[in-house]
Amino acid sequence: MRIILKVSSSNEHCNGGCEFALLDLAPNLAMLALGRIATLKEQKSLDPDIDEVYYWAYFAEYFSPWEDTASSAEEVEGTGMTLEEMLDELSIEEKEIVCVPETFEVPPHQIVRVECNQMVVRLDSIVFMAIPKHASFYVQTVELPLAMLEAAAATSASSTPRLTYQ
Repeated sequence: MRIILKVSSSNEHCNGGCEFALLDLAPNLAMLALGRIATLKEQKSLDPDIDEVYYWAYFAEYFSPWEDTASSAEEVEGTGMTLEEMLDELSIEEKEIVCVPETFEVPPHQIVRVECNQMVVRLDSIVFMAIPKHASFYVQTVELPLAMLEAAAATSASSTPRLTYQ
């Protein structure tokens, strides 16, 4: 499942061009996140002061449909519309998380370079954080709720052939 997540910035005046993030929420990533949430819950039972855990993670691809405005009129491959038009049609600003086709790709000139990519694990969700290149602030995706992670992990179980013994 490929999803686009809305991104916010710790700097109220600048987001470093990181408007959105593209994430391939594959079953193995969802299962990894669920395992990390389970570990956090176990740790919370031992130490009630633990709140969230940070892991290095390079899963999210940050982008802006308004970066490189000279090329913003290019159509997203196979859609017949520009990235900006597609995001408007998907109502990403209101929904904050939208599913896109597996073939969806962000044009390379609209991808924003970031560093220090992290997955932040909370008791009932995860978020992704990064620092835009040459910036001194963080950007963060909206939370991916536990229910969405469980649904993505379940697609692995339903699509994996089961061996039966007689």
